[in-house]
Amino acid sequence: MDKEGKGLKWFSAFDIIFSLICVAVAIIYAIFENINRFSEPNQIIISLGFTGIGILGALAGLNMLFSLELESKFIMLLGFILSASGILGFILFYPDTWFYPKVAYVILAYAAGIFLLACNVLLQQLKSIYVPMNCKARIENSESDNNIFFGEGQLTAAVGSMMFSQILYPPSEFHMWNASLSNQDISQTNADLFLDQTEEINADLVGSLVEMKIEVLNETYPESDDVGPTTKTTANDRISDAFTIKDSDYEHNPAAEETQSIPPVIDTDMEVKSKEIESVSAMKKTDIRQDDYMQEAARKILRFHFGRMLKHERGTMIGKDIEELHDMRVAAMRMRSVFQVFNGHLDMELMKPHLRNLKTTRRSLGTVRDLDVFMEKIQHYIGSLPEQRKSELDGLIETLMVERDKSRGIMLLHLDSDRYNKFKLKFTKILEKKRGWEGFHVGKDSRPIPNKVRDVLPLLLYNQLATVRTYDDLLDSGEISYEMLHSLRIDLKILRYTLEFFEEVMGEDTISLIKDLKALQDNLGDIHDAVVATELLENYLKYGKWGIVENEKSEKETAMVIDIGIENYLAYRRDEIGMLLETFPKLWSKIMDPNFGIRLSDVVSSIYMN
Repeated sequence: MDKEGKGLKWFSAFDIIFSLICVAVAIIYAIFENINRFSEPNQIIISLGFTGIGILGALAGLNMLFSLELESKFIMLLGFILSASGILGFILFYPDTWFYPKVAYVILAYAAGIFLLACNVLLQQLKSIYVPMNCKARIENSESDNNIFFGEGQLTAAVGSMMFSQILYPPSEFHMWNASLSNQDISQTNADLFLDQTEEINADLVGSLVEMKIEVLNETYPESDDVGPTTKTTANDRISDAFTIKDSDYEHNPAAEETQSIPPVIDTDMEVKSKEIESVSAMKKTDIRQDDYMQEAARKILRFHFGRMLKHERGTMIGKDIEELHDMRVAAMRMRSVFQVFNGHLDMELMKPHLRNLKTTRRSLGTVRDLDVFMEKIQHYIGSLPEQRKSELDGLIETLMVERDKSRGIMLLHLDSDRYNKFKLKFTKILEKKRGWEGFHVGKDSRPIPNKVRDVLPLLLYNQLATVRTYDDLLDSGEISYEMLHSLRIDLKILRYTLEFFEEVMGEDTISLIKDLKALQDNLGDIHDAVVATELLENYLKYGKWGIVENEKSEKETAMVIDIGIENYLAYRRDEIGMLLETFPKLWSKIMDPNFGIRLSDVVSSIYMN
């Protein structure tokens, strides 16, 4: 071997070692800095940049160990350029312009480059296997007897196989980056933003970039043939595509209900129990009776709404219809309200871990849903603008799309996690067992305790109605605050959900009561959303970042955004609050009308008539 060849080999070995050190440094840095979605952009760039550079450098070093022909040199050069451009694109675009389709271009460039380099290594190794004379000549060379490249074919084969196997079967990012905190602020690589585009990019391609166990979805649903747009689209076009609502009604379509069954659980120990989950999701009604104990009624209601939550799980993960996410979140919120309505009738020590998991699920769904609602409001506002002004919120929309990508990625990781799957199975097992939900007839003082639906429900309804009506004194005094209206909305929700939970017991007359409560609750919900929206927009204009600024005094206001379009939209949302407040008294008067109490009494009396 000539000096030039030996120098190249030494350089290749140094490059491989240095690259592996880069990857190790990136992993150690990410662990010690607890890198996650909400880390500073420079921290994410350092951790992912070092990882990408390390993988690229290691594969380039393996390529340089071989005496390459012209075609192989061209493949190596092309792969290196593609991968390097992917790394450079990530550094340039993240985080300000890190959204689709730029995300797709960067990931595809890097992945294609790594693929070419890995294939080149494999091709050269295969050539060395089938051309034994090359190996023989290399061994007979006296210069190679006492250097580290003796038997370099075997060394290259071992290292190359290890690198290639890691590319084909990468370790699960979730298990590497899973946080140990109770709320699990799960971090992930830059490829996670790609997850939200599953409706626009072929599912096979996504699976080759990110190991998210999406094959669970592919077992039942055909993969999308839609490919992301190659032409430039405006933010308005993308947001319109993001909110395409399906015409099918899953609640009244038996065929659709069958396709909405629960995804099979991956853990082999849990496959048998997945049938129990499917039976829960197939429930049509609660089957509550007047003589049920309150514990048994709670079990039936939880079982019913848990089934509805699971029925919409697959649609939520696919992301084609945002109403799937809405319905899943509503079911989770109703389950949370069950624990409020049945307070004192449930063993909360037993339910506490499940309530905590339910709260985590509801929070991950709620973050995405809130952004969906926010963007729906923007879309409605843009529709009312003249043509020349329809693009004035494009910058805000791009920011919201990035935030939604982040939130949806975290949501998908949660819904695909082992913790969530175990929660589903354990909670289903508890709900399927009828034992342990019996009522206690006698208290500690040997006196009977009212614990049947027909005896306890009237008191629950009248107490909650009294709680709601108490707000009338505060409203008459003129001391109305947004916090008070939000509290009223929560108490209205509990009263409404209580009526809905026991609708099967009290009859169809309950529907009109629920309708009046829902109209007022929607009004208060719109007020709350508008108030939060104005605060977020004000912070965005003031600090140049999206979200509630926790420590505003410490924030520098040098990043103040001057945007006439956002200021106009902010004024529009403030006007919306005023109109909603004007509508509130009319809706409130229906609840305060004595006729509402009479209608409620008629519904309560039906419990004893049936």
